[in-house]
Amino acid sequence: MSPVIALLRAANVGGRTIKAAQLRAAAEGLGHTEITTYVNSGNLVLVPHGAAASVGPDLSGALSAELGFDVPVLTRTLPQWDRIVARVPFTDEVASDPSHLVLYCWDGTPKVTSFDPTPYGNEKVAFAGDELYAYYPDGIGRSKLTLPVLEKATGRSGTARNWNTVLALQRLARERA
Repeated sequence: MSPVIALLRAANVGGRTIKAAQLRAAAEGLGHTEITTYVNSGNLVLVPHGAAASVGPDLSGALSAELGFDVPVLTRTLPQWDRIVARVPFTDEVASDPSHLVLYCWDGTPKVTSFDPTPYGNEKVAFAGDELYAYYPDGIGRSKLTLPVLEKATGRSGTARNWNTVLALQRLARERA
């Protein structure tokens, strides 16, 4: 089975605490193996028990039942993740400033294929399938181009990871392939 990368949305923000041990235990309880968490912000790599497509909904259900709040989980298989990394449009920024490059993963295909970020600052964005790449040259912390802005524009729910995390998750998944 191909490894799956699971991304929790809004983990460990706004009082929604999910410990890595809870995340691993929920995944183990569903029969998944070779489970690894990465940093305490809702990143999980595992080998699925059963269909890869059921990992997100099943893990979301198990965590929501245990924690008492909704825990959306977006997933990508290793081949999908490899394509995400390969098609990054901001190659210069990957080489020179990867910490300001962010990958947004959506829960489906966005309802738009372009977005003008200029009202929000110096950011650049590019759509590709169920993902959006954004470069924040002045840093993401002060940017007005936030996840809620992008969710409203795309009509989708999503979560974001910086490029260093994207590459770390790819390495962890490849170790399980």
